[in-house]
Amino acid sequence: MNAKVLRGDAWVSEKKQRFCGQTGTVIAVSCLKDGRIRNNGDNGRRTGAPMRQFTKYYVQFADEILGFESHHLDLV
Repeated sequence: MNAKVLRGDAWVSEKKQRFCGQTGTVIAVSCLKDGRIRNNGDNGRRTGAPMRQFTKYYVQFADEILGFESHHLDLV
């Protein structure tokens, strides 16, 4: 899967902002202990209340691997 870094955001490091507009390859994704990427519920029950708002995707560029939260990326 490829991902494109969206516009720069003051809430991320300047280093990450420099990758704005570039496309890289997603090589890993953060997940919960049970392997799910998202969690809707508490204590393992899916009640609809999200306990985890964002997923971190690790994107590989030519010579760098950086972790970006999902809302900073766009699927390519």
